[in-house]
Amino acid sequence: MARAFIGSMECRVHVDKDLGDNWAVTVYPQPPTAPLVVKLQGNDKEKATKGALEILQKSGKIDRFEL
Repeated sequence: MARAFIGSMECRVHVDKDLGDNWAVTVYPQPPTAPLVVKLQGNDKEKATKGALEILQKSGKIDRFEL
C-alpha cells in the first residue's frame, strides 16, 4: 500500500478506478487540510499511483512517498 508524507506526517493514499481507464489517486492529510486528488489515465493501477504521487511531490504538495 502506498504512503505519502508531508513533513514527518504520514498521509493515507487511496486509489479508485474512475470511468474507463481513468484512476483517481487521493492523498488524505490530517484535517482540516483538504484531500489532494490527481486523476490519470492508464491501464495499470501501480503506474497510475506512482505517477500521481510523483506529480504531487514535484509540485511541492507532498515531501516524499513510498510504494
